[in-house]
Amino acid sequence: MPATKRSSRPDADGSNPVSKRPDSSNGGIGGVQWLSDLIRLEIVLWERVDAQLKEKHDVPLSYFESLYFISRSPDGRLRVGDLAQALGVTVGGTSKLVDRIERAGLIRREPDPDDRRASRVALTPNGRRRLAAAVKTYEAELASVLDAVLSRTEQKRLHHLVARLLAASEEESS
Repeated sequence: MPATKRSSRPDADGSNPVSKRPDSSNGGIGGVQWLSDLIRLEIVLWERVDAQLKEKHDVPLSYFESLYFISRSPDGRLRVGDLAQALGVTVGGTSKLVDRIERAGLIRREPDPDDRRASRVALTPNGRRRLAAAVKTYEAELASVLDAVLSRTEQKRLHHLVARLLAASEEESS
């Protein structure tokens, strides 16, 4: 007999039937299920935004994230190591990503004035244009998911909670 797949769709009360099992390790919330749900949500959001960015701008979400962090740096330039830290990935992986984005003509390497052995990456004019257009698509796709389910107040609260958790985890790892 084939195994039946349990639906992860919410019940009428908005709860997830799979996550109704209590977990005494965190007051009955279901720590494993909670993190599993959060990871699955991240994957769904990533896939939706990534698909729209690729379709409309030929910019994968991994490129977008890099362009976004570079654009937000105080002087519009970042060392690869600083970009890696912002992305939360290894310097080696970021270096390969930077190579691909540079080949796409969206960023360029410039000498680092503080360290002759290093370089910084900056957006090209094409990179700035593509990022500006992609931001609108990113925000529209995210809104299409969040606005259908959460009020503006709930979205702000959720963002606040996620930011608190990220800040605490960064302090803990320092």
